[in-house]
Amino acid sequence: MKEMMASLLLSLMLAILLVCPTNARLSMKVTEDVLKEICSPHEDPPFCLQALKSDPRTPFVDLVGLTNISIHLADVYDLCYQLYDSNVAAIESAKNAWKAGNYLIIIDMAEGCLTDCSDCEDAISIAASSPLAPKNKEVSRYCETMLLVSRRTSGD
Repeated sequence: MKEMMASLLLSLMLAILLVCPTNARLSMKVTEDVLKEICSPHEDPPFCLQALKSDPRTPFVDLVGLTNISIHLADVYDLCYQLYDSNVAAIESAKNAWKAGNYLIIIDMAEGCLTDCSDCEDAISIAASSPLAPKNKEVSRYCETMLLVSRRTSGD
């Protein structure tokens, strides 16, 4: 019985020794070297580094936290994609309203377009150097132009 207990205890200690380094590695803060190592096989390593560093939490997280940041970065762009999909529908509606001479509908569509751009801007604002920010601003300016012209046309 003593031999079995000693064997069990030894097995348990080995299991703990094998598991602990893995957990310790996951719970250590991510260093610059680790970021470079992670991003080195990326198609565009500088983009990968910039994206991960754009989140202010990056210097303070471990690998699990960094994984969450990478998911959040992708999720933000998914939100903007959905908003741009809404913009495309609004622009199509504005085209139809223009054909019908209904400029008030165009105003509504342009305002919706601006709201969607603003929502996307809010979402990407955590990524200070997001490559989407200037393009989002450009879309917003086109929507604003559509709004101003349609207001003038409708006499608003």
